[in-house]
Amino acid sequence: MIAKTVLQDSLRGMDLLYEHIELDIFEQAAAELLAQPKDRNILLCTGFATAGKQKADGPVGAYFLAKALFELGYYPIIVSDYYCKNYFDQAAQNFETLMVPLKGFGEQFMYSKILETYDPVALIAVERPGRSADGLYRNLKGECIDGENAPLDLFFETDQKLLTIGIGDSGNEIGMGKYAALLEKHLAYQNPCCIVTGHCLMGTTSSWACYGLIAAMGKNFLPSVKKLENYYDYIFSLGTEDGVTPSGARSVNRQSIDKSLEIIEKLKEYT
Repeated sequence: MIAKTVLQDSLRGMDLLYEHIELDIFEQAAAELLAQPKDRNILLCTGFATAGKQKADGPVGAYFLAKALFELGYYPIIVSDYYCKNYFDQAAQNFETLMVPLKGFGEQFMYSKILETYDPVALIAVERPGRSADGLYRNLKGECIDGENAPLDLFFETDQKLLTIGIGDSGNEIGMGKYAALLEKHLAYQNPCCIVTGHCLMGTTSSWACYGLIAAMGKNFLPSVKKLENYYDYIFSLGTEDGVTPSGARSVNRQSIDKSLEIIEKLKEYT
């Protein structure tokens, strides 16, 4: 089962939440995503910076999810901000990027205008911070990080009726509002994100959850070992950080790159 595969070695209790929700949420999200008309735009919001450093988790999963969506006949557009500005500048990436300013772009009508311009069939957030009920953005420690990331969660509060998918690994990401009550009750999580998405997918890392969604759409769209290694090499050369372990560690949320490769190989066995 995809959910159990991408929640191996969970360090943040996300596996406990699956005792209270449907186990086939990856399959459900994939089915609804694939039901959207082809040759249309899909916006993928990603990037999570703290203390001026971009976390490795998020951009990796979004990058390969965008590539899979392109192969499936969609036009993915990755939306991020300053700290992710060079993360998707590789050749033959098969998708566009849109960088939103960190400052001066905090009104909902601005995001409604972007949606009107691009007219997407779906909105996906991958490891992207979302506001808590008190209006603050927080990191994993519960510290306020207001102003460090553009408020892309405003995309998910517009009046447009779109398929929305949130992907996270703790409780402070866009989409986790769907399980806010469970996070507070079973994990004693204080101030979880309050932004709700139609589907909310969880993994030990958000990138693993992305791989789970890709596998549910078709395991042949999962990245090869070489492609994954090359992209990790690229973003670590830009100064990305684990997000949990000390600066310079070549890992994601304390999970080694080899472990990510192992997860992908297990997902390729999915039928």
